[in-house]
Amino acid sequence: MVLKFNGQEFTTDDDLKITSLGVLPSKEIKNKRLKEIFLQKYGRSFLGADDLVPYAQSLVSGGMDFEQLENEILGDILDPEKEDLREIEFKKSATGIARGHSLGGLPVIALGITGTKMIDSGLTGLVYSRSLATSSRRRETTASEISVPKILTKPEYQTILHEYLKISKEVLDMAHVFKEKFGKLGGVETFNKVIPYNNPANLFYTVPLDSLTTLKFETEADQQNKNGNFVPREIHSLTESFFDLTKKNGMDIMFNQRIQVPRDTYLHYTVFTDPNSSSYIGDLIQTHGLKISPKIIESNNYASAGFKKGLKQLEQILKEAHETFDPELLLEKSKQAMFELREFSSNYNSSINVKILDSLSWRVWSEQKRHATLKQNVESIYIAADRAFKNISHLLPEINSINENVWNLNSLVNKVEKTIIIDDRLKSKPDLVIPYIQNTAKQLMLYGKMIQKGIEKRDALYIVPKNIRVGTFENYDLINLIDLELPLRLCNTCEPERKASSLKKREIISEAIPELKNLLKPKCNIGFCTEGKYCVNILDIRGYDQEIHKKVKDHMLNKARYS
Repeated sequence: MVLKFNGQEFTTDDDLKITSLGVLPSKEIKNKRLKEIFLQKYGRSFLGADDLVPYAQSLVSGGMDFEQLENEILGDILDPEKEDLREIEFKKSATGIARGHSLGGLPVIALGITGTKMIDSGLTGLVYSRSLATSSRRRETTASEISVPKILTKPEYQTILHEYLKISKEVLDMAHVFKEKFGKLGGVETFNKVIPYNNPANLFYTVPLDSLTTLKFETEADQQNKNGNFVPREIHSLTESFFDLTKKNGMDIMFNQRIQVPRDTYLHYTVFTDPNSSSYIGDLIQTHGLKISPKIIESNNYASAGFKKGLKQLEQILKEAHETFDPELLLEKSKQAMFELREFSSNYNSSINVKILDSLSWRVWSEQKRHATLKQNVESIYIAADRAFKNISHLLPEINSINENVWNLNSLVNKVEKTIIIDDRLKSKPDLVIPYIQNTAKQLMLYGKMIQKGIEKRDALYIVPKNIRVGTFENYDLINLIDLELPLRLCNTCEPERKASSLKKREIISEAIPELKNLLKPKCNIGFCTEGKYCVNILDIRGYDQEIHKKVKDHMLNKARYS
């Protein structure tokens, strides 16, 4: 619904829009008679997963001529002694739907989703899915784009609604000031963390059947939770649409079957969990406290003779790449280094393990969880929000009366930082850090007020700034230490908070496992920088300049160019 208030229109969390962008497997029907039947009975001209997968199961025990598959389906439809096609397909798929991920991973649907930014936090990071979302780091939001939780449209919440819109607008106005003082990217990515998830977002989402099931299970479990509902309403609306979406795309038989099978699906590291439930990360935070800097909880290093031999060989290949200046040869050497890095980390992946307790802003954690190879846990966002609210409530008199006295300001920053992320670039600028803290406080105080008025926490969450500190627990294996996750996060193109956290992790990991010191480097450690502009990182690794950067990039892209 669209909310009209004080002569303006605002979207709500009830305005989720979903567009189907395609489905796999699918096959355009060539047989004219079969196509007529499908258009008339099912409203589609293609064979979908419900048609292709059940009939193709014969591949397991025999063979399948895909060219003849249409004839087989048509024959079953026209055979008067056989049941309706959907019943045939139901029985065929029912024999295997509960066995494993083979069938559940075959059907894949692509969706275009428009809603609030909360959908990004709620959906991305599912192990078997991929997404491209509107960036909080780069996008500028205007006051006219503020989204409102539908609950605030009730007459009894008019005062709260007025305050919600007023505070949200003040935050966006301050964001524009930051952009002017701090530069566009620096201002947007730094101050946007104080903006809540109450602004619009578009999500391009590709997700298989089993991952649809994961999300459906999450909302079903949330509905049955005696402690209340903690999954955002938009995610509930999305999963309710799965029935129509799968039917239109010819995969509803398999979806309906799959959600009835009491067998779990893929992992999903999500913050929208019951704050009343106990968890391992909760136990760790209770024992060690919420960490402002990363701390190693446990590390294992089984560096065998074979490990050391492979490590020496890998370091030699990297050295050769670092010493190469010919663009064509450098690309070849870097590719060799990547292959060797891949093989070594795969062969010895389980020999190294580092478990780290840390905290990130809610916004940056949403970025971290996109990398599905990293095993990680995160605490409930409601625990993080309540903790931040309590800390800010205690500091409110000091926040409201703070001035630019350096000693007083530094003291306040240290106290606020226990539950709120404050970029280092802000701390030396009183004219920026003071409004940053004050706008954070206004939103958190309204969050508390909304809960006191009986509004559900999942609705009050729309006014919580993205800079609240969320506890994380990351389990690094060798692959994520030297090949996939960490090298990406040490790159200068990485979000600054995420990079700063990764630099601290590199330092403590190097101390715990000194054998890896030379490999805990940005992704350019393979020999050259693949980004548009190179930075000082690669200058610490090898001799490098603009000429070689351009030549090796040009050579790489020329080899990749289509003919």
